[in-house]
Amino acid sequence: MKLHNSQNANQNDAKVADGHSRLSSLALRAAGLACGLVVCVMVLLGAADPENESEQENRKKIEAMSPAERAQLKRNYEKFQKLTPEEQQRLRKLHEATRSQPELNRVMHAYDEWVKTLSPWEQEDLRKAETTRERMALIRKFRSEQPESTDRRRSGRNFFELAKIMDLDFRKPPLGFIIWAQSPTPETYHDAISIVERSLPAPVKYPKPKSELSEFERSLAVLQSAVRAKRRDEDRNGSAWPTPETVDQIFALLDEKKYQLRENEDSRVFRGKGRLQGDRKRMIVTFFLAKGLVNQLVMSVKQELDGIHPPEDKLQQFFESLDTKSKDQLMRYPPDEMQEKLKYRYLQTQLPEQVRQSIQQRSHEVQRLISDFVSESDLNNQFDGSRRGGLKERMQDLKDRGSNGPGGRPGNRLPRRPNAEPGQRPRGQAPPDA
Repeated sequence: MKLHNSQNANQNDAKVADGHSRLSSLALRAAGLACGLVVCVMVLLGAADPENESEQENRKKIEAMSPAERAQLKRNYEKFQKLTPEEQQRLRKLHEATRSQPELNRVMHAYDEWVKTLSPWEQEDLRKAETTRERMALIRKFRSEQPESTDRRRSGRNFFELAKIMDLDFRKPPLGFIIWAQSPTPETYHDAISIVERSLPAPVKYPKPKSELSEFERSLAVLQSAVRAKRRDEDRNGSAWPTPETVDQIFALLDEKKYQLRENEDSRVFRGKGRLQGDRKRMIVTFFLAKGLVNQLVMSVKQELDGIHPPEDKLQQFFESLDTKSKDQLMRYPPDEMQEKLKYRYLQTQLPEQVRQSIQQRSHEVQRLISDFVSESDLNNQFDGSRRGGLKERMQDLKDRGSNGPGGRPGNRLPRRPNAEPGQRPRGQAPPDA
């Protein structure tokens, strides 16, 4: 059950938030132990309860699980065994409550699905909350801050596994900026491609009827036509692409859609881009177009790979062949995400050769196209100004943050002072040895 419907989500929120409900409070306290663990215990306790379901029926449930789900179940059971007797008893009470009140069971599973959409930091904050009141405050906070693009964020969660299959290297030109550039919505990018198409001097020659094209195929054809027009114009008068008129139209669209090229970019800075020099504005537009095209490529490949289903026994053998560190990294994810990552890692070496060649041919075509309309000078000067945003600076940020985050991940960024870089002294402050 997904929490994408706002009305259903609000109803579930209200049920969980009812301060007078002893069972809801119990559920939220148990949620602090991680809801995935709760669901695991519900299965395992059911196996030991003859009044609920037979041991054979529960064994069938476990056998029907994917390798990733079974590994997660085992890991969660080991966590349960390490809990104090009081914590174990709390989970047993929750199990009894969900058996007697199916609605509470549905709320718990809805909560479990919603938690999967949170970042590791937000999940860690929920786990560390000591009281129901504190946890409810965090839930309300995360719900109010959570973007409407949860589905898009989830669809991009295996970006690097897919990139390896596609032979995309984000450490080298022309794709170095893809990592930090923010993803546009499909609707915004569709509208931007339409602006580009209308700006072309001649109609686009599509490989097949436009109505039969995917969004990726359409965007690729339009941008290829634009590059050909760019070359002709450069030969004639040395003009740059996109034209100033096209750049202004796309900027107006991005302003309307509140798109930001960089994460956490101040909206006032974006509105000020209208006063930027033409070359800088054009660079931002070409980065935006390249980022959207790579996104469409990744999604088209993902849809193709979704139709490939490796045998469960092969996935199980592959999982068992991994080293301990790789297994532990995979098992940090929720079962469905773990299963996807395991599948993509398996396909990195086991994909049928014909499929691999087709995917990489498309990928190389996109990389060549981006090289044609994103200039080398733009790639070399993408971080001009005082804002720290280059790859080296971001890697240094990660190093500075240490490994104090959940699961050994990098911790919080160092605090920034107003109008200053991390660690920089405010104006007028003398050095310590002055």
